[in-house]
Amino acid sequence: MATVSEAKKPCIACRELIPADATVCSHCHQSQVREKPDRLKRIMTWVGAASAVIALGASILGGVRWLNDRHNRRQEFKTQFAIAESQLQRGEYEESIHSAQEILKADPQNNRALDDQLNAAMLWVENFQVLGDDTHQTSALAAAKLDEILPILDAGLARNHADRSADVLAHIGWAHWLNWHIAQREYGSVAQQNLQSALAIDESNVYANAMLANVMLQTGGSFHEAIEHFSTAVNTGKARPLVRRMQLGGLIYNETPGARAELFRAADDMRKHGEPIDHDQAHRILTFACNPAMNQQTELEETLSAVSAEDAWATWQWLAQSQGANPPSGPEGEFIQAEILEISEKNADAIEKYRSLQRQLRGSQSALISRVDEAIRRLSQVSQ
Repeated sequence: MATVSEAKKPCIACRELIPADATVCSHCHQSQVREKPDRLKRIMTWVGAASAVIALGASILGGVRWLNDRHNRRQEFKTQFAIAESQLQRGEYEESIHSAQEILKADPQNNRALDDQLNAAMLWVENFQVLGDDTHQTSALAAAKLDEILPILDAGLARNHADRSADVLAHIGWAHWLNWHIAQREYGSVAQQNLQSALAIDESNVYANAMLANVMLQTGGSFHEAIEHFSTAVNTGKARPLVRRMQLGGLIYNETPGARAELFRAADDMRKHGEPIDHDQAHRILTFACNPAMNQQTELEETLSAVSAEDAWATWQWLAQSQGANPPSGPEGEFIQAEILEISEKNADAIEKYRSLQRQLRGSQSALISRVDEAIRRLSQVSQ
């Protein structure tokens, strides 16, 4: 039987046998006195673990809330974008800009909202109009609107360094033209400088060419250069309604020699390409360029000789139908047919047409009577 001094026990650390009453292991020098459990330490460990769990839960909850907020904001943006697009389609350009700005308040760098705002501003400039009781009120209203438009265009130009810079710069030029022409608060050639700068970037830019041509016609610039710009704009095939509006608007009531011919050629081209023309445009073209009761003989000849005889008659009918008339019937249509025959040097057919019309008008108060009599005398002298 072992004595007390011979009794052995394993070390609590290295498990080597050491005397039973040893307090330190002779092998690993580990104390053999077991520490009493630290209750406070254990509690703190539990508290730390619990805190970690709570923190994790809070983090997860925060993430869920962030995702939910992000989803809600995206839905709000989607709704706002839809509203802005609907307003744009209805021609409510100012309201569309305000809808885009609501998005930008929450997300100032939202590229889609910035693009939508710019697009609305450009369309607003293209279709700009204000209604006032007098010139002073109209100018003040225009100034307030342009003060809203121009900063958006300027910011858009800064953002679009290549792909749309010529488009934006052209619209800035047109906005400055409106600022001079309607708001009446600009002087000099800022508008034309902007439009020329746009052409320096892209010489075939549809907006710069059409807008510059219109400005040139309204300010007494080179007529032939303006016509070349319109031709370039038409040939791009882009923004055709805007181009025609600029073209017709610059030529109607323009007394520059050749303006009536160019106007009728534009109308003829529109007819051939199936482009729409509204009642007012058709009426103004007919009144200015080919109205037998109002135009002088030289003016009618300039208009109706601008295209072939066949096209001249077809285009006149198209314009008359567009303003609600029935062209083949009626003295005016008969006169135009006779005039086209005369221009085509088919004098015998022309004088027969005029004499038939003379018989129809006998006893009436038509303003065409004197024109028909004049045409018959003119052709009678030629045939002698």
